[in-house]
Amino acid sequence: MIETQLKQLGLSTEEANIYLMLLKYGTSNVSQISRITKIGRVNCYHYIEKLLQQGLISKSQKHKVNSYSAENPKIFLNQGKARLNLIETLVPQLLAITSFNPSKPNIQLFEGKEGIKNIFEAMIQQQNQEIVSFSNLKTLGEFLPDFLPQHFSQRFEKNIKTRFISPWTEEADDFENKFFPNNYPTKLSEIFLTSAEDFSFVSEISIFAGSIAIMNLNEHNPIGILIENSELYKTQKAIFDLAWLGATSFITR
Repeated sequence: MIETQLKQLGLSTEEANIYLMLLKYGTSNVSQISRITKIGRVNCYHYIEKLLQQGLISKSQKHKVNSYSAENPKIFLNQGKARLNLIETLVPQLLAITSFNPSKPNIQLFEGKEGIKNIFEAMIQQQNQEIVSFSNLKTLGEFLPDFLPQHFSQRFEKNIKTRFISPWTEEADDFENKFFPNNYPTKLSEIFLTSAEDFSFVSEISIFAGSIAIMNLNEHNPIGILIENSELYKTQKAIFDLAWLGATSFITR
């Protein structure tokens, strides 16, 4: 556990092991470090040098033999504060030389079935929200039949409300029974099935948490675009809400 956290701070596995060994056993020479950590002696010199450069260990010499000691772990706090101060100074300078615009959309492209799954995973990162979708539930069910049951279980566990507008088909009519968990909270799901003849959606458009996902669920070339932008989100959400109000004119169930 500690080794993993040290790696998250930028140390390699070997560097973390050497640092932890020196903390536990105290001042040691290379032979002792190599024996206890089971890192080859030659490699030990390499990792010790890197730890010295990072200021995490110190070197002393006695009888012409070099020994090494771990610095107080509080050094990580000091280095973290220094790094944060540097970042706080650097970021304004970087922004000054870029065309950064907070209202500029962040656009990501996802390809393949796994890419589409990643978009669906992104939809459920926030709890207690709402996801609204222009969807073809027949196509969606055929495209991700094994993935959807677990996905919708997670949606409901996170208290995420879902609204779909989809063209009517027998498969769409049975979508809830097939992919939603038993005894799911019905207040968290609403589906309007519209006339397939008048409103036949091919692509999937989902609107959620300041983002818009546009997906083509073509089995041979699935592709998705995820757009993160609060202004575009508000506009698309308003369009969906307007369509939702008007959908009752075409609802088939």
